[in-house]
Amino acid sequence: MPSNWSDVEKTTAGGLPTMPTQAIIIGTVLGIGAISCSGFYLSMMGGNVALVPWMCVMLAVAVIFTYVVGFALLWCAESFTLRMRAKFKPLAYGVVGLIGFGVWGLLVGTSLLNSIGQPLNGVVLSNGDVFAITLNYAVFGFLAFMLGQAFAPKLCTRKPLALALLAVQVVLAVFGVVAMVMMFSALYR
Repeated sequence: MPSNWSDVEKTTAGGLPTMPTQAIIIGTVLGIGAISCSGFYLSMMGGNVALVPWMCVMLAVAVIFTYVVGFALLWCAESFTLRMRAKFKPLAYGVVGLIGFGVWGLLVGTSLLNSIGQPLNGVVLSNGDVFAITLNYAVFGFLAFMLGQAFAPKLCTRKPLALALLAVQVVLAVFGVVAMVMMFSALYR
């Protein structure tokens, strides 16, 4: 852990800093999870939304979490695991991701689904749906943070791959924000 808050820890002289690299891995895993589960979420709303724009919206939600809330959670996980043995650190990071992304799914994910599903066709999520969404978000949060901690040293040295993953996330998230704005403008005229 750096002694000064402005210091950035790097594993190699030419590599990327560790925490942004962890965020890139987390964003990639959460993005893959958002794309793979968007049909599941869409079926909870009654399925009256096109799948591809909905995938982009769910990806935007995951990327926004990663680069806004995720950095704070990474800092918390780093502080929490400062004196922990190296073999237990990925699990501890995973628990932080489980709690953080699970709460994000409970509060933000379900609110987004209700704010689109209710005016579209009157569907409001049941308690079982809310539980399923929260559990799904928690599982992906655990996997993302665990993989982010475990594979960050390897990705730090592969700058082109890391920057390509980041660029893909940002471009797809921008498409998602545009799709979200279009959905809300059509629903709330």
